[in-house]
Amino acid sequence: MTTHAMFHHRARGFTLIEMMVVVALDAILGAIAVPGFRDLSLNQRLASSASEFLAALSLARTEAIKRSQSVTLTPRNQDWSNGWEVATSVEGNREVLRTFDALRAGVAVDGLGNGFDKSLSYDANGYSRGKTAGFGAGCLTFKAETGRRSSIVLAPSGRPKLCDPDTKGDCGNGVCGSGG
Repeated sequence: MTTHAMFHHRARGFTLIEMMVVVALDAILGAIAVPGFRDLSLNQRLASSASEFLAALSLARTEAIKRSQSVTLTPRNQDWSNGWEVATSVEGNREVLRTFDALRAGVAVDGLGNGFDKSLSYDANGYSRGKTAGFGAGCLTFKAETGRRSSIVLAPSGRPKLCDPDTKGDCGNGVCGSGG
């Protein structure tokens, strides 16, 4: 067989019909995958928001113990959805230690729980205090547009716990703050 005969075979490639079938299958698979990816993304935003809130609680508690003074965690503009700040006040001078960003799109504060009554303080010993003189146990729940929720429950000792209020027994009896 000559060299010319070896290279004279039929050219291989895709036909227009084959290419259209591949594009149609790709569009169908994309339409199925996009909603699932959106839910995954929203649930990740929820987990991130809950983790940031836990970080703020830990910072406030650590700073209160370290400075031997009260440190307060408050929502920005009276709404936890707008973010929150960790601050201390000495002789009337307020010092913001750290500001946390607003909740990302698709995540909001759920009405479940008391939302720490819009503020939370740690005393010099690291115990949580509410607006009243007593210990400040409570909880705050974030909810994604997917319906999934994540709660932060605070014990009177000041120790925060992340839990799923939709799982019976995780936050008490499936209700944020009841026995959690």
